[in-house]
Amino acid sequence: MAIGLAAATPATSTPSATPTPTPSPTIPDPPKPLPAPAVPADQVVGGPRLLDTGAMVVDAAHATGPVPQTYDRSVIVADLDSGEILAALNPHAWLYPASTLKTLLCLVVIPRLDPTAKVVATRGEVTAEGTRVGMVEGATYTVDQLLGATILISGNDSAYALAEAAGGRAQTIERMNQQAAELGAWDTVAVDPSGLDEPGQRSSAYDLALIGRAVMALPAYRRWAATKQMTFPGAVEKGGASRTYQRFVVGNHNRLFWNYPGTIGVKNGHTTLAENTYVGAATRGGHTILIVQMGHVQPSWQNSAALFDWGFANLGRVTPVGQLVAPGTAAQPVALGGTATASSSSPPTSTSSSTSMPPAGSPSTAVTFAALDALGSAPVRWGLGSVLGFAVVLVLARARVRRRRRGRRAGSYRR
Repeated sequence: MAIGLAAATPATSTPSATPTPTPSPTIPDPPKPLPAPAVPADQVVGGPRLLDTGAMVVDAAHATGPVPQTYDRSVIVADLDSGEILAALNPHAWLYPASTLKTLLCLVVIPRLDPTAKVVATRGEVTAEGTRVGMVEGATYTVDQLLGATILISGNDSAYALAEAAGGRAQTIERMNQQAAELGAWDTVAVDPSGLDEPGQRSSAYDLALIGRAVMALPAYRRWAATKQMTFPGAVEKGGASRTYQRFVVGNHNRLFWNYPGTIGVKNGHTTLAENTYVGAATRGGHTILIVQMGHVQPSWQNSAALFDWGFANLGRVTPVGQLVAPGTAAQPVALGGTATASSSSPPTSTSSSTSMPPAGSPSTAVTFAALDALGSAPVRWGLGSVLGFAVVLVLARARVRRRRRGRRAGSYRR
């Protein structure tokens, strides 16, 4: 009967419902770049096309399709081996690097520290702001364990311990800036070795690509970057409480490592002012693609995977739009305080043997980075305009960061 009654009901008695359209998700605006002086096209490190801003720079005529939209402020897609840049979006924009700056820290400390050397944790290190692996004051750890914690889960406590072991935080920061200068990473200024937001600290997608490419030449870094998980040692807390902490397992925070076959590195990061940052490397068919994302407002491994897929599909197909320079070949642009010339700052975009990164662990790589000690202690030079431009913005930013930071234990890092 129910069926008969339903059939007898006139079709016009009940108007059909109009489907309500699903609203499109609101994409927040990416963080604004920090004030930066204008650099003439003939002094742009990596090539003049990298000066273009506001749109993806790519050889669209030969590409398999457009570069995937990832809602980043700045993007690099490059061939890690040759250094050829396949696509770039605002590659020299000055932005906060967050924990991707730990790649520069590791580039400095790994050649200087014995991995078996013992380090005793201090109060200042175990109470570090932001992400911590969970070091215990007075406990002893090896340099290798601290490297694993720094690379896998971005421990700020372990990063500070490495900086102290390598000669102290101030000297490590100085060496980080010297290292950046040697690489041609003139957009980068390190202030805090952990990458936490600090006034004056900055980098760019281009610079992080240079740094990421260099640090992946160190076998000790590559080993940890491609490690799924590690066991961090327990300890007995000294003092009145004398609490005992058992050893525990921590996993790699690089979500691509868990979801994208062929991922071999490099480092992810997140802070209030940086939003999400990522330097990644993946291999396929004997080739390695390097990507950098800065100001990433929607953290998603799928977005990064799409960039990798596009890079592999277009490797050898598109004409490169720029080049990751070889260490020691890029003069500092005049606008950034240097005396650069067009020939030294803007290498040709075609691949040559002089711009290829030596294989990891090769003698030429070791010589290149060991030579940094001979650079002396000359600080990175800032123009007066840069300093004045930063003054108001960064003082206000500093106050905001201090209000919003929260200490987090292992496993709480966002990416």
